[in-house]
Amino acid sequence: MKQIFDQRKWSIVSKELEAENLKLASYDSTMIPLIGRVADKKILDYGCGPGVLALTLQKLGADVNGFDISSDMLRRAGEKIGAKKVYSNFADLPKNYFDFVICNLVLCIVSEAEVKRIMRNIKSVLKNDKIAYIGFCNPEIFNIRESRLDLRFPTGNKYEENHAYKKIKKEGKYEITELHRPIKWYENVYKKVGFKIVAKFFTPEYALNGNKISDFIIFKLKK
Repeated sequence: MKQIFDQRKWSIVSKELEAENLKLASYDSTMIPLIGRVADKKILDYGCGPGVLALTLQKLGADVNGFDISSDMLRRAGEKIGAKKVYSNFADLPKNYFDFVICNLVLCIVSEAEVKRIMRNIKSVLKNDKIAYIGFCNPEIFNIRESRLDLRFPTGNKYEENHAYKKIKKEGKYEITELHRPIKWYENVYKKVGFKIVAKFFTPEYALNGNKISDFIIFKLKK
């Protein structure tokens, strides 16, 4: 089984990420309506991975750019949206330029310091009064052993405690280490960076093994 312990290892499961239909159906079907009309809007996908969502937004008429630290992910994303539309060096991206920045399923796999750095980066490239959508695994289900997407290993930690935990992705059959932080922790980071929290959304709820589950949370933030 493939195992991922830090963000630079994600390239080893790039093919699996493209095939995770349940995750895409849940997450993307929530994200895209939230953004609304995207035709002719400048959008940055921060941590674009293999470019699945970026391609969808491009097909809807958006001017999409992708950023990722993985050369393999960028190659796959570039094959979808164009090699000139993807960036490996954040410093090459224009400042105060984008109408929307999306950052999907990234903050839950990076350190606390990296979360803060990413949020400062996102603010720097977003136009004034424009919107960032930040989404990741719902921290409130950290103690649920099984969802449609994952099998989780309990740690015994409390919700309020920042901690690492392991889970196995059902579709891709790989193991990852994620980082749990309570929702309030993220909200405090956003505010300190200078974002206004406009709203927060959860992907559709379903029942499994007697638990009510919403897999992901998405924040709408305004610069």
